[in-house]
Amino acid sequence: MDKNELSIPDKIIKNSIQDDLLKKYSKNTVIRGLIQAVPYGAVVDNLLTVSYNNILLDRAKIFYDELGMGRIELTPDLIKNEDFLHSYFSTYKAALFTKQREKIRFFARLLKNGMYSRIISKADEYDDYLKILDDLTNRELTILYLLDTYESRNEIKENENELQRADSFWNEFEKETSQVLNISPAELKGFLTRIERTGCYTAITGAYFGYTGGRGHLTETYFKLKELIHIKDEDLVYYRKL
Repeated sequence: MDKNELSIPDKIIKNSIQDDLLKKYSKNTVIRGLIQAVPYGAVVDNLLTVSYNNILLDRAKIFYDELGMGRIELTPDLIKNEDFLHSYFSTYKAALFTKQREKIRFFARLLKNGMYSRIISKADEYDDYLKILDDLTNRELTILYLLDTYESRNEIKENENELQRADSFWNEFEKETSQVLNISPAELKGFLTRIERTGCYTAITGAYFGYTGGRGHLTETYFKLKELIHIKDEDLVYYRKL
């Protein structure tokens, strides 16, 4: 075989993601434009197996399906915008190499909502939230969402501090989360400590009488992320197992 000739597996792999996606979205010119903008050959030619190629194709379909949903219209002018293209390529790459389907949908929603709404004003800020979402695992997202449900049901009262509010539901939150994720309370504390790195959660500190630590609350960063990815009960496989 000529050294410049592709092997049979390479022929199957080369650009097959792009070809299959273009067929699937043949009636959506804007989505097709996004698909054609991705340099698939450079990505796909380095893959080792046809099976992995099929996995990437499945992930790409989930991403584009979610991106095409809803009332927001992806206009031709938008996809020529430099900030949008930068955000699109970065988000697509993150989604393509994400195993969990739910998180792939979160990436699509982040792109769609982040570029249309006024929640994010600059590409640099979008990059920050993309990194936060990419950094959070499904279990960490589940913990944040469960904590959100408890905080929503227990709004802070007049003359009440964050610790007093957290004390009113923390044991119940800890028990439920431990059951949902099948982890111990000690492991949950470790998860919460790691989640702090994202800025979505902060531990309560201070010289409170009898307080030995272990409580915390959600931040504005979390609520902004929540608005961007529209997280719901059905998005979290762990939560659905409850």
